[in-house]
Amino acid sequence: MKRKEERDTLQLSTLNSQSTAVKLLFIVGPTASGKSAAAMKIARIYDGEIICADSQTLRKELDIGTAKPSKKDQIEIPHHMVDVIEPYADFSVTEFQAMAQKHIVDIQNRGKLPIVVGGTGLYIDSLFFDYDLDSHTENNEYKKILQKKTVTELQALVKSNNFELPENSENPRHLIGVLLRKNSNKKNEVPIKNARMFGLLPSDDELKRKIASRADSMFSQGFVDEVRDVIDKHGEPPSRLDAIGYPIALEYIKDVITFDEMRELFTRGHWQYVRRQKSWFKRNEHIEWSTTSDEMIKKIEQVLPS
Repeated sequence: MKRKEERDTLQLSTLNSQSTAVKLLFIVGPTASGKSAAAMKIARIYDGEIICADSQTLRKELDIGTAKPSKKDQIEIPHHMVDVIEPYADFSVTEFQAMAQKHIVDIQNRGKLPIVVGGTGLYIDSLFFDYDLDSHTENNEYKKILQKKTVTELQALVKSNNFELPENSENPRHLIGVLLRKNSNKKNEVPIKNARMFGLLPSDDELKRKIASRADSMFSQGFVDEVRDVIDKHGEPPSRLDAIGYPIALEYIKDVITFDEMRELFTRGHWQYVRRQKSWFKRNEHIEWSTTSDEMIKKIEQVLPS
């Protein structure tokens, strides 16, 4: 009942008012596209607050390797959905949606602009299309059966039911989630009212250059030491952890691979993730794409009140 009341509160908010004014902004794109910097610029102009739709910046202590917003940025512009869970904890899309929707309503009630920023497609879609996740209750017995299956078997089951593969189709938790939700993340959904979604998508060459530059920056900032600190405190990361760089850095710490091999695997893993992100976002016809930050900001300025 409480969850139902929260959904009703959201739907009675300005999100779904009869006005055509944009009251909720989404800025999306793949890793290293520059969306976070663009969101900061928009937040400064329009008195906004940022809601991070990223499955890894949720994790406490995983800062450098997840490109978490800097403390300076978080002080200047309020950021929500950052440092929410322990480093290795599980966190479902249902939990994300519930918490993020509360932040959206709170930000709007204070007369500010909520800006959802991120690259985790399912998190973003759960808000933009207002998925009714409550109606898809998890069958514990069915879940136990699914947990015994391999990734390949789960993928085949998802496909045989004509369900969409999740963004990270190699993660068994995500595959099981799709099956338990009975494909809540389906195509051709109707977006919520008073919301617009803008995407930033540089060329592949530019993205690869930015990924390589980000990798070098992370290593120079002490990413390997961050991984050591997290392992010392919490133990080795579980196999289900899908924060790309951390299991790779662990192999380097164990002397299984060299620094150069770690850097290569790091950049390759992020590029593969970018390709999955691009594939996910390609399904959403409501995204208004730009190739540069300046181009996207101009488009946003045309739809937001001056």
